[in-house]
Amino acid sequence: MPKRYVNVIALCLLLCTCVRAQNNLTGRILDMVTKEPVPFATVYLDGTSIGETTNDEGAFVLKGVRLPATLVVSHLSYETKYLELTKPGPLGDLLLSPRDAVISGVEVTEKNLREETLAEFTRLLLGTDEWAEGATILNDEVLVFDRDYTYKTVRVRSELIRKRLLKKNRSDAKWSLDGSEYSYPNPDNLKAKSQGIMKVSLPHLGYTLRMDLNSFVSDYETRYTSYLGTFYFQEDNPITSRHIRNRNRAYYGSGMHFARALMAGKLEENGFQAYSVSRNQANGQEVIAEADLSKFLIKGKDGISYLVGLKDREFAILYYADSRSRPLPRAKWKRAQPVQSRMIVQANKCALLDGGIFGDTHLIFTGNIGARSLAWALPADFVLQAD
Repeated sequence: MPKRYVNVIALCLLLCTCVRAQNNLTGRILDMVTKEPVPFATVYLDGTSIGETTNDEGAFVLKGVRLPATLVVSHLSYETKYLELTKPGPLGDLLLSPRDAVISGVEVTEKNLREETLAEFTRLLLGTDEWAEGATILNDEVLVFDRDYTYKTVRVRSELIRKRLLKKNRSDAKWSLDGSEYSYPNPDNLKAKSQGIMKVSLPHLGYTLRMDLNSFVSDYETRYTSYLGTFYFQEDNPITSRHIRNRNRAYYGSGMHFARALMAGKLEENGFQAYSVSRNQANGQEVIAEADLSKFLIKGKDGISYLVGLKDREFAILYYADSRSRPLPRAKWKRAQPVQSRMIVQANKCALLDGGIFGDTHLIFTGNIGARSLAWALPADFVLQAD
């Protein structure tokens, strides 16, 4: 089965954090209509492990904040609020608009079909490895599913085929006037979004991921899956040595590890080597040459960097590691077998955000990096610890 593309860089829609002085943020969440406090709202910095829920007075305090950052306020009964923050201090009263109770669009609601769709969504989002098997969506009732369809036509060439099609008794199928053709809607994709925060237990990493899923699309033809949203990694209690080992394992060789190493100008020191991949026009064979990606990296403001001038280019990313996934020094590469990824660039300017988050949907990864599902996700403020 061909490997599907996984757009792992679309994990954070609005994340923008930068290493600055640590600050505290305070504020109060109120209902826009009644001006009453909103308790149990989730307030967090997008993509990080910094956040909390409001108390009975709607108040919150976030400590150890690095600015600039995106503050997200989410509650099931209200529209999600986003604030781009550049300065520390009290935020005062923040007003939330009540959420419309009516869900628009075509939703998959029939019980058996929804269960099948949820199982498919869970597999696409969390993966199928041992970590995915332990991960759990805790409140799938907030998910809304949808699909696009294209009608497919079957030529009825025998009476046996006709009987089989009639036995299906599909109300959405169509027969031609002469009965020689049978058309039926075939799903092109699976789409999803959340009405409020979706909670995902990641017990192997010691996080409960609170995710405001703005969009999820898995295209069946291209095998390309992408999702956009905001994320808060709430730490479980207690954090064990197993959690620390697994977090380090999830980091090494990941897209986050690669992005941080690239922005620091230390790909080689972190076990990475990049090669450009092209096609020989004469024989169609791949032509591979070592590439210096730092030549295409431009430093921007607020800790954002950009890969520029690489549209329609493809790169092989090799990662040399020891048995514990830690990067090997170059002197030991010759005897090591690297894990491989491919990076496909679809735009001339692609953002890399502070913390090692790819802030652009125009970068696509396959191979080792692309295969890492949400079950392997880490917050942007993740720091390696001795295990």
